[in-house]
Order: sequence, then structure tokens, then C-alpha cells
Amino acid sequence: MDDIKKILVPLAFTDYSQGVLNCAAQVALKNDARLIVLSIINSRDIESVESIVSMGYDVDAEHYVEVIRKDRKQKLNKMADEAGIDRESVKVLFKIGKPVDEILKVINKEAPDLVVMGTRGRANLKNGIMGAVAGKVFKRSPVNVLSYRDEDVKKSLEKKLSF
Repeated sequence: MDDIKKILVPLAFTDYSQGVLNCAAQVALKNDARLIVLSIINSRDIESVESIVSMGYDVDAEHYVEVIRKDRKQKLNKMADEAGIDRESVKVLFKIGKPVDEILKVINKEAPDLVVMGTRGRANLKNGIMGAVAGKVFKRSPVNVLSYRDEDVKKSLEKKLSF
């Protein structure tokens, strides 16, 4: 693997995301690399909010997006502190769209040397090994993709793979 100077970390901001960020931070520290954290608000969620509006409920898609951004920014600050990351050195991007498409667009624009992603391994065996979004990114990414697994996922996958 060539020099790693820029690492993209797409986060879903679940409980599992802390481990993904910690992993990326360790790789960044060892390689003196910069981190780019990507948060994607799924366009499917925006469409759901808009359909609720059409039924007469008092919600606002723009407000929904703003609340999500604010919440994720707060979570990222806490996660960065826990990972020992200097928040000022992290580039944070917020996008709205389909997660796979947005990740690939950011890879194309930002040209990272590595992408660090996680999988929770909750789906069937095929998606449990890589994860639906991570698997699609892995297949289509022009740069290396590192797949993070915590101990629970590791044990689950080992169990699924035992014959």
C-alpha cells in the first residue's frame, strides 16, 4: 500500500461508529494522515419526512436535516475526543443522498488514500461479511477500503463461518 496521507471515514453515527473512528484514527496517527469524516443523510429518510408532510403532519424536511446535522456534529465531537483526535484537524462533510453514491462521489472529489468503513454483520451471511453499503463501496472504490470489525462482529462472523 502506498503512503497513506488522507483517510475517508464514512460514519452512520451508530454505537458501532466509535470503533470505526478509533480504527481510522489509529491508522491516521501511524501514517501522519488527515481524516475526512463523511456523514450522509439518506435521501430515503428525507423522502419519508416529505411523505409525512403530504399527509398533513407538521414536520419540515429542512428542519429534519438541520436537526440531524446538529446531532451528528455533537456526536462527532464526543467521538473525536474519545478517539484522541484533534477536532480542528478533521475535515467534516455532510451530504444528502444514497450512501454508496455519495461515498463514491467523495472518494472521487477528495482523493483519499484509504477508506475505513465498518459493518455490524447483522444481515445474512453475504452482507454480514462486508455489509451492504461497505460491500458496494469495496467493489467500486478506486482506493483501498479497510473494513473494521469489533469483537462482537468478529465472534458472530466466526460462528457463521464455522462448518
